[in-house]
Amino acid sequence: MNARRLDNFGDLYRAALAENDPELKQQLLTHVKKALDLWAEADRKHSSAVRLASKPPLQISRTSVHRVA
Repeated sequence: MNARRLDNFGDLYRAALAENDPELKQQLLTHVKKALDLWAEADRKHSSAVRLASKPPLQISRTSVHRVA
């Protein structure tokens, strides 16, 4: 593989899969795994922040009868 910079995950992933040199392929796959781990961690943090920020749904009793005068 040439010394070009891989600017996005797609390029990195394709380069890792296409690489024939086992050592370089392993290095590229390590970078792919790190990128996926960072993405998963960011997604976990975002999901828990959304859950903390959202209010529980308003529960309405559909079986109660309300008298109107």
